[in-house]
Amino acid sequence: MMSETIKVMSAVDEFSDARLVHATGDRLAVPRLGQADSFVLHSGLELLARSALMPFIDPVARPEARARFVELGDQFEAFDVAIEPPATVDFIDIADAGRRLIDATACGELDDVDSAAAWLGRIATPAQLRRLLADALVPSLAAAGHAPIFLYLLPRVAPRGEATGQLLRQLARELARNPEWRLTWFDQRGSGAHVASADDLTAALAATPRLDEPASTFIHPLMSRIDTPDAAGAWLGHETTGRNVHDRSLAVLRVAAWSMISEPTRHAPYGWSHCLTMPQAVLGVADACTDPSIALAVASTYVAGFRTMAEGPLVMEMVAQDPHMAVDNAIAIDPRLAAAAAWYDTVRDPLGVMTTLATAAAVHADAHLVKYTLACFDAAAADPPSRQLYMAAAASLASWWAVQDRQSP
Repeated sequence: MMSETIKVMSAVDEFSDARLVHATGDRLAVPRLGQADSFVLHSGLELLARSALMPFIDPVARPEARARFVELGDQFEAFDVAIEPPATVDFIDIADAGRRLIDATACGELDDVDSAAAWLGRIATPAQLRRLLADALVPSLAAAGHAPIFLYLLPRVAPRGEATGQLLRQLARELARNPEWRLTWFDQRGSGAHVASADDLTAALAATPRLDEPASTFIHPLMSRIDTPDAAGAWLGHETTGRNVHDRSLAVLRVAAWSMISEPTRHAPYGWSHCLTMPQAVLGVADACTDPSIALAVASTYVAGFRTMAEGPLVMEMVAQDPHMAVDNAIAIDPRLAAAAAWYDTVRDPLGVMTTLATAAAVHADAHLVKYTLACFDAAAADPPSRQLYMAAAASLASWWAVQDRQSP
């Protein structure tokens, strides 16, 4: 496998996108020895998101977009030395391996975690991984709460093995470093005699109170400060009970997208981007959870946690006028202008807007922009009446990065 990977990486122009993704996945599948930084933690997720965006990009940009896969592998391998190959372990079946992975994670046994993750990544299908691990990983704040993004993206991006399931290995090691990090407020939540509506949950999330500036905007401390009966429990408890979560799931993601458009851009690249990508993934694997309402509660907590940093009441309408400007031109100028251009252009030229946004993300180095753009595409596909909203949100973040890149020396 290694010789094939080297061959592909040295002759990248000769191979299909699927083969390039597979070869890059092989490089990212061998965990690094040191504790992961943000780049390493996101690497597998970035690979999956970049792969999913490739069909949407401008063909002219394909060489530059494909080069990002090679850079991703190079940077990952340069982070630290690879860990030793995992011990060979005999598992009865994938259910046995899944249980032993979850148990080893809870005990922080990194070597046992890697043995089980490597075996599962080789044997289990992406859909099986989702069913095996969703209940355990959805409430987890370890690995920056990003494990559900892997479970969500892998089956839809690589259903035929375009990317290896052994991407689970690096993520699993990070989960095992802090197994006690998880959301708990809903453990004591009542079942609720009345199931709240999507409008009820929208109102609850929009009314999230602003809290003092957080000491850290990392996921664990930010979410932990509202993981109490008096905070998230009081704000969201009644609104998240009941197994039928579909309409309320759409409401959660709309609030997240409006936060990108309506809030000042100070938290755009990591706060408002995670405000959509993290709950979307949790909700995307809700059907694999024993109790889908737990996924709804976790997703709602993420949106509320980020909205404690909001600087004003949530505005859920496009207040800007049509700038009659091409989206790519607006992206180069200002996030609010870009949002308005995408909002109105989505009606006139929806495919053109998607091509512009996908291309901007695919050629850019930032993993969060890639993940967020794909999340907006997925949300728009699942919620067609809100397509303008999601294209506007993606354009806003693309513009934030364009402005930052222009201002950087």
